[in-house]
Amino acid sequence: MDNRILDLINEQMNFEYESAYIYKAMAAYTDDLDLDGFTNWLDNQSIEEIYHGEGMKDFLQSVGYKPVYTTMEAPKAEYENVLDLVKTAFAHEQEVTRRIHNIAKEANGVDERIRSFIQWYIDEQVEEEENFSKLITRLERIGDNWGAMYVLDHELGLRPAPQKPVIG
Repeated sequence: MDNRILDLINEQMNFEYESAYIYKAMAAYTDDLDLDGFTNWLDNQSIEEIYHGEGMKDFLQSVGYKPVYTTMEAPKAEYENVLDLVKTAFAHEQEVTRRIHNIAKEANGVDERIRSFIQWYIDEQVEEEENFSKLITRLERIGDNWGAMYVLDHELGLRPAPQKPVIG
């Protein structure tokens, strides 16, 4: 295995855990607004990110690479409004996608085992970006209509806790 590429996976593993931390901070923001559905949705998003990091950790360990954990900066805690929060989350997911595509690019033709492993994450990012993009559209349509916001909040509250995926 190419250690340079495994280092990229280790870096991404840490970024996945950082993503979970970011979503927990976002959930605290929506909780302060008494938007329980958004809080549930973001808490579940955080759990998913932990699962993504765990999948990378498990892969690294399975190929004899010892994962290295790094420190994280405190995540942003305040937003202009919920739309600003979701736009920030969407931009973050686009960065996750960029990083995962870079791992795939680096592995292409060098180590197909890594390329095969990272494909699950490429597919997952399509769903992640679509979810945030649709949420932005809905929030833009809602505007300042708190009645509609509570309807969306209720819908997001129905999101079940994620199950640990089989990755790779």
